[in-house]
Amino acid sequence: MRFDVERAASLLAEGRRLRRQVQPFLPGPSGSEEAYAVQAAVARQFGPIGGWKVGAKSPNETPNVAPMFAELIRPSPIEWPKETLHMRGVEAEIAFRIGRDIAPRAEPLSEDEVFAAIDSVHVAIEVVDTRLADWKNADRLWVLADNQSNGGFVYDPVGVPWRGQDFTDAPVKLTIDGRVAVEGRGGNPAGDPRWLLVWLINHCAHHRGGVSAGAFVTTGSYTGMIFVDPGATVEAEFPGLGRAAVHFA
Repeated sequence: MRFDVERAASLLAEGRRLRRQVQPFLPGPSGSEEAYAVQAAVARQFGPIGGWKVGAKSPNETPNVAPMFAELIRPSPIEWPKETLHMRGVEAEIAFRIGRDIAPRAEPLSEDEVFAAIDSVHVAIEVVDTRLADWKNADRLWVLADNQSNGGFVYDPVGVPWRGQDFTDAPVKLTIDGRVAVEGRGGNPAGDPRWLLVWLINHCAHHRGGVSAGAFVTTGSYTGMIFVDPGATVEAEFPGLGRAAVHFA
């Protein structure tokens, strides 16, 4: 028996429409390409896509990628209705905003070509949520199919101009209700987020129909995922870069 992409997409779409968690079925996706096919099928119902998330567990590992729907991308500060979420995970991240359309193409874009397409850099908070029941024990490819648990994206609307900065050792602070939860330097398991950016742009140009001007690319957590209670106020700050805040109203 083979994995049924359309059945999986219908199941996850139902979970989104009804705001309820769904039970994955067997067999699940056999690889990332089937998980990405599910993402694309769900996006056809819930698009447009306003950005992309990309991350890797180490600098030597193949990244994972997932779309972020435009309706879930919101400027800071924002109140996020708690009833729209099954869980409230938060991660402090650095995101890049694309300044011009990147068309589909088969040949890889060079680092210089990718960097030339970036307009600005922004502090962001990814809101982590899931449509999957018993998500902690769910197959990781099902999690990937479910947009790698993206539930929302909050960004600092000011940002800073892109000048090719290296954020490998960026200082970061995450506060919850005014108390420091994480403070340190670096912390992104992939190391330099710029290589994730280049990988993502090439992946989308080759497999996802390109990237639109104005889209965000967020490049993984510097703080790990932290769960917060209803009513919590979360602020992420990267000194010298900016800050973003979300209140789970």
